[in-house]
Amino acid sequence: MEWMSYVSSMNAWKRKCGEKMICDNGWIDIHAHILPGVDDGAYDWNEATALLKLSYGQGIRHIIATPHFTYGQDVGMLKELSICLKQKAKVIADDFDVSLGQEIMYFEDLMEYLNQGKALTLSGSRYVLVEFKPSDSLGRIKRAVRQLIQAGYFPVIAHVERYGCLLEQEGAEELVEYGAYLQINARSLNGGWMDKKARWCKKNLKKGMIQFIATDMHNILDRSPDIKTAVSWMEGNMGKSTFAQITGINPEFILRDRML
Repeated sequence: MEWMSYVSSMNAWKRKCGEKMICDNGWIDIHAHILPGVDDGAYDWNEATALLKLSYGQGIRHIIATPHFTYGQDVGMLKELSICLKQKAKVIADDFDVSLGQEIMYFEDLMEYLNQGKALTLSGSRYVLVEFKPSDSLGRIKRAVRQLIQAGYFPVIAHVERYGCLLEQEGAEELVEYGAYLQINARSLNGGWMDKKARWCKKNLKKGMIQFIATDMHNILDRSPDIKTAVSWMEGNMGKSTFAQITGINPEFILRDRML
């Protein structure tokens, strides 16, 4: 993978901000089910370690582990697992890092859980990775976005290509105008023109409606951190500077807890 243009874009960002980036030489993955044994992601430490190695080999340099939120979960245990995972990443390479967040199916009391630390934001920031049911209406998603913003959080809507209301109603622009940030899965770019989700993702990337792209990795078989096709398509159709913006610069704002 050629990272020279990527690093050049990162360096331009650093000069503009006048400060060193937290992760300045690769992809920052903000959605990954890599903590072992806590959800439908990595089964054990062997699989988690294999996912780390696959990720690093493809150019990922920081992973925010995002296990699914569950009621009554042991948040302390999640934090301990993330520390262990971080240590394993450092064994692979000094420039490889891990932090912790969650993917949270939206519910009405979410803000209270976030305020109390019973649900986790992305890497300790104000950014919240929130998902919805595929059948949820655009109105419901917009209400959730409004409630999160009013509570002082920045909603990142997970894998937006899964929601029928966005595919049918073209509501991505409305959500961005509302203040939401939109994330798609890298594997969703693998489909051709006849693939409705792939076509939707590519169109909205070109329109500037997508702020984040992530792996949503779960295992090493059918949901691995496969970003090769996404990298090739984005560099060929959007330019390497835009690719760097979505995969590195935008996620850097999460790590720094700054508003995009």
